[in-house]
Amino acid sequence: MKLSIIIDCLQSQTFKDFEAIFVVDKHLTEIGEFVSKDARISFISNLNSIFRSKRDANDPKIGGNASQLRNYGIKAAKGEFILLLDDDNLFDNDYLEKYFQFRDIHRKHIWKDFVLCPTLMYRKTGQVQNYGFSHFNYWMSRPEAAKMWDKERINVQMFSWNSLLAPAYLFKEHLFDERLDFVAEDLDFTRGISSAGIPIIVLRDLHNYHMESDKDTLQQARVGNEYAAYRKAKHRRIFVKKYASWTDKIKFALLGIWWQSGRLWLKVLLFGKWRPRWKIIWAIIKWTFCKI
Repeated sequence: MKLSIIIDCLQSQTFKDFEAIFVVDKHLTEIGEFVSKDARISFISNLNSIFRSKRDANDPKIGGNASQLRNYGIKAAKGEFILLLDDDNLFDNDYLEKYFQFRDIHRKHIWKDFVLCPTLMYRKTGQVQNYGFSHFNYWMSRPEAAKMWDKERINVQMFSWNSLLAPAYLFKEHLFDERLDFVAEDLDFTRGISSAGIPIIVLRDLHNYHMESDKDTLQQARVGNEYAAYRKAKHRRIFVKKYASWTDKIKFALLGIWWQSGRLWLKVLLFGKWRPRWKIIWAIIKWTFCKI
């Protein structure tokens, strides 16, 4: 049903000149109930495409991972600009119109192409969820939340993929790393863009409401099960390998890798169910110290 929420948000926009692409990891015949009569809205499937991983190539029930799906949609987009949205985003009727108004205003000051991001709000509570992330703390092995203070906009190194707007060529030249799936893949994506010298700008007065489902403590930590724990540990090491300087890698080796693992183990011990607890801990140990 989340899918219909987004369609409603898009169809009610005051800005009308757009195409909306939904990338699904099912055969299109399985989603017939969601097909819209709006010609601007289309559904595409990555099944049986060249973008599927080798592991899944012979299994018709399994689609590509999150990064593969997103790359597939980016490559299929025909517009001059691309706006990346998640399926649990909610926004006002003038959201797209405001986006381009703000982009024109800030483009005059920045003088180069950039990625534009909203303030991410937690549901419709009036509470700011985050302004993106200013940098990665290698001692603590975690991204540090950015602060807006009283500014109209700030530059960040990383942002979740909720509502990123940029010229299409920019996203097509800096695709998602398909080794990463669902845990920190969006932070890796935006870190790659910022490391290429492209500004990522967060606006105070543009809001996207993140209507995420309720999560328990382990789900919030992205270690809700054995596979999620494996991805959390593995993806963090890929991130460090890609972006850390030698001094940052030393920080991570001395403390960061142990701090991350220790935090995850403690959360599993405190909040995990007894039966799968040790499987999750073993997954964290295995993928924290495996060769990548």
